[in-house]
Amino acid sequence: MYKLVAVDIDGTLLDDNKELTKETKRAINEATKLGVKVVITTGRIIQSVKELIEELGLEGEEEYVIANNGCTIYNTKDYSLVYEKSLKDKNLKEVYKKYKRKETVIEVHTLNGILTEDISEHEHQMDRYPDMEILQKNFQKDKIEDQKLVKILVKGDEKYIEELTKVVPRELHEKYAVVRSLDHLLEFMYKGSSKAKGLEVLGEILGIKREEIIAIGDGTNDLEMIEYAGLGVAMGNAKEEVKKAANFITKSNEENGVAYTIEKFILKDRERNGRVG
Repeated sequence: MYKLVAVDIDGTLLDDNKELTKETKRAINEATKLGVKVVITTGRIIQSVKELIEELGLEGEEEYVIANNGCTIYNTKDYSLVYEKSLKDKNLKEVYKKYKRKETVIEVHTLNGILTEDISEHEHQMDRYPDMEILQKNFQKDKIEDQKLVKILVKGDEKYIEELTKVVPRELHEKYAVVRSLDHLLEFMYKGSSKAKGLEVLGEILGIKREEIIAIGDGTNDLEMIEYAGLGVAMGNAKEEVKKAANFITKSNEENGVAYTIEKFILKDRERNGRVG
């Protein structure tokens, strides 16, 4: 029986309006009542996930969230950090030198929030997430030693980022975990970091085997966790390479694909076999 469901947010848990449907919410609530762990597993930073965790009732002493594409794991009772892998200022300088150009914007996600060269881009986030620290920095000149740098993001036009992704030098792949988490984002993280690694670490904390895990996602940053899990599920709207790696293709995020998966593999299975142990 499956004991943990790892769920991506954008393009998976939320519909195209970035909303949580009542069907998805109900299915998650039913699964948690059976003792199944539902773990938000996202590329987002923690400050932008808390609202969703609260809405789903996933706060608690034995509840966790995997953020920053697996670089961080938090306990959701008090959002204490239980695992993290981060980069240093020298890594930022290296990526900045390689990728800062007129077509790109460089941004850094830290444990506390966001570092940016253009703070005006983030005014809407400052209003929505009051506990998110957003600081303006000159990445070329400023030395950033007082913060743990979780992810370095290269942002740009989708086509441009697609081309950049194809030609990331081998030496950078050898030094960093490199992932195109969204069409307009290329991310550099601590080597070995991924949502799959986050799931592996959390499985050890909870005593849950990989065969007992369902992972649901749509993007290339979900690929490794879908391959890692006992049941890898691609959304109907997932990238083709994600669908090819999955054991099961569910409905799209506009058709309550997460709810459909939970009903099929947990709720109906529970009816046949009894309570999850």
